[in-house]
Amino acid sequence: MKVIDLLQQCIKVNTVAPPGNERDLAAFLADILSEACCTPILQDLGSNRANLICEIGQGDDLLILNGHLDVVPVAGTWLHQPFAADVADGEVYGRGSADMKAGLAAMLTAFLSFVPHKDELKGTLRLVFVCDEETANLGTNAYFEKVDDGRFHRKWAVIGEPTSLRVCNGHLGAQRYWIHCKGVSAHSSKPEVGRNAVVLAAKVVEAIEKYHRELRSRASSLGSCQVTLIEGGEKQNSIPGSCKLYIDRRTTPKETKKQVDAELAELMVKELGSDAQYIQCETAFDFGSGYVEPDSFLVRTAGKVLEEDLGAGKGAPIVFPAGCEQGIFVRHGVETIVLGPGAISLAHMPNEHVPVNEVEQSVDIYKKMITRLLQ
Repeated sequence: MKVIDLLQQCIKVNTVAPPGNERDLAAFLADILSEACCTPILQDLGSNRANLICEIGQGDDLLILNGHLDVVPVAGTWLHQPFAADVADGEVYGRGSADMKAGLAAMLTAFLSFVPHKDELKGTLRLVFVCDEETANLGTNAYFEKVDDGRFHRKWAVIGEPTSLRVCNGHLGAQRYWIHCKGVSAHSSKPEVGRNAVVLAAKVVEAIEKYHRELRSRASSLGSCQVTLIEGGEKQNSIPGSCKLYIDRRTTPKETKKQVDAELAELMVKELGSDAQYIQCETAFDFGSGYVEPDSFLVRTAGKVLEEDLGAGKGAPIVFPAGCEQGIFVRHGVETIVLGPGAISLAHMPNEHVPVNEVEQSVDIYKKMITRLLQ
């Protein structure tokens, strides 16, 4: 099956999370692997959710080709039906086309090309396609709970997120908080005897926007902080005694939660003055950024392949301007990069699409990387 045909078939399997139903796609891909005389494993995680794992070869080194099976919900107005997988003007359209079923299709195609030559591999090549990346990383965490790769000397992974075929040696993390604003309830005709929590929250919103602009002015210019939810008030004719804001702080590689906590605490005191005593910050989500050194062996190997295939300057590493699971892999001792077809700017968007030529190019890039690392 050609890679674009495979991509179209993957898009047609609805894996919107929630609920996910990734087992449907994992089983479809497992059948393809079985027909190629491989021995795929479905790691069943319940509720029709599953990971797909398959490996060939043997030796002291391990290369993992990783991607996620789930996609985000469909929203907005679409010119092409989101699960029809139409091809038009050199693009494949559909939910998950870029994020990241193109990467899955290309990785599986590259993997299958080595099956007839598996005895020539000097290491192990493994597919790890996971569920629930878009929500809570259920699949990847379950994979690492079960796997024991202590026998390998070197461990590498390539995550096929949409990077427009650039090698990424790091990605953004996410620190999310509830900021509780405490007021004093009163009758709305007597606001002076109360303390309006919504007014206090408005000051926090202004402070967060100022903080966001400062983050964008930093050298990386990739960090951000935004208010994404607001809840407050008790009744139409009462001064609100409570209000809370949800904020999403995107961290750049090497930033830590401890640093972000300290910045937010300092921000509240600086911008709110004495009102800062009525603010409480509660951690709601903690997802660290990812990073490997730009001169690491895997980054340099990928860079050389990209220079050869795409031209001068295409191999320089960059930071993936979104979150992914590289950080989880790195924390488990796997040197990991992010590299795949499609543009992250189109992910989660209406009319999501991926260039046919990038998908086809990515197959060759993955094949060359496998050869350089395992042969």
